Amino acid sequence: MKEVAKSKAELLRRRGMSIKDIARKVGVSQSTASRWCSDIILSADQRSTLEKKRKEAGTKALAPWIDRNRELKKKDIEKQRNQGQRDIRQITKRDLYMLGLGLYWGEGYKRGSQEWGFTNSDSDMIRVILAWLHTYYDVPIDRIIARLTINLRYKDQTERLMHMWSHETNIPLSQFGKPTFIRGYNGSKLDGHTYRGTLRIKVRRGTSLRLRILASIAEIDNQMTLNSRKTDS
Repeated sequence: MKEVAKSKAELLRRRGMSIKDIARKVGVSQSTASRWCSDIILSADQRSTLEKKRKEAGTKALAPWIDRNRELKKKDIEKQRNQGQRDIRQITKRDLYMLGLGLYWGEGYKRGSQEWGFTNSDSDMIRVILAWLHTYYDVPIDRIIARLTINLRYKDQTERLMHMWSHETNIPLSQFGKPTFIRGYNGSKLDGHTYRGTLRIKVRRGTSLRLRILASIAEIDNQMTLNSRKTDS
C-alpha cells in the first residue's frame, strides 16, 4: 500500500503538482510526500507554474485581510474628514486674519525686495490671500498685478493657463504681466492636462503694507518664543 502511494506521489510530482497538493491527494503528510519526491527535478515551466499558483494562493489568502483593512481605512478617512470639518466650526474674521498671516509667513516675500508679493501654484490659496487683503487691508482687486511662471515645455498652453488663472482668481487679464518661462525640470513627469504653472501676485504701492504684515508676523514669532520659554521654565 505504501509503495502504491509513493508511486502515485512520484507520478503526480513529475506532472508538476505541488508537494502540498500531492500530500492531500495521496493522503500522507507533506514531509512524507516531500521525502518521496525529493529526487524528482521539475522543469523550468513546471517551477514557474507552481510559483504562480503559490502567489495566487497567497493573494487569495490575504484577500479577506486586505478587504478588512481597506474598509477600516475607508471608515477612518470618513471619520477624520468629519472630525476635521467639526474642528473648524464657523470661521471668524480673526481666524481669517491669522490664516492670512500664516500663509504670507510661509509663501510671501520677506527678504530682499521691498515689494509685497505672494507666489503659489494653488488657486484656492491665492483666493484666500486676496480675500484677506481685501478684508483686513482694504486692498481692492485693481491694485493686484499678476505674473504667471510656466515651464517652457508648456509655452503653447500660455493662453489657456492665463485665462484659467484669471477665471479662478477673478484677477482681470489686463492686470497680468508678461509670463515668465523656465527650463527647470525636477525629474517628475508633468501632465499637460493638469499642469497649472505658478502665479505670483503683487500689490501696487505695497511697500508699507509689507512692512506692516512682517511686523505682525514678527510679533507672532516673539510671543510664541516667550510662551515657549514659559512652558520650558
